[in-house]
Amino acid sequence: MNRLKNGLILIILISFLCFVAIMPVTCIFKTVTGICCPACGMTRAFLAIFHLDFLSSIWHNILGIPLFIFLIYSIAMLVKDFIKNRFDYITNVLNFLTKHYILILILLCISFLFNNLKQFFLVA
Repeated sequence: MNRLKNGLILIILISFLCFVAIMPVTCIFKTVTGICCPACGMTRAFLAIFHLDFLSSIWHNILGIPLFIFLIYSIAMLVKDFIKNRFDYITNVLNFLTKHYILILILLCISFLFNNLKQFFLVA
């Protein structure tokens, strides 16, 4: 059963990265409210990372590079768990998120502010 769960999560993560690389996505939150959400620009940030344009990635979303590294690491750990037929990584991630949810909320707030304030720094 662990192998099935790991395989499913692995397929979802890899599909997400492939989807981001191929299909442009629009932000529903921004379409409805007119303001950027903490994840706005993440697709463009990932595309910039795929093109090795790290400064552009940071400009599109400040959390793009850390999240991309986390996804690649997660894929590697899930492959390892899949091979060993274990289910340790997801449990460890859930424990980390439970213990450090305040830090994650702070990072999301920083991203939200950065995404909405960066328009003021554009030079006309």
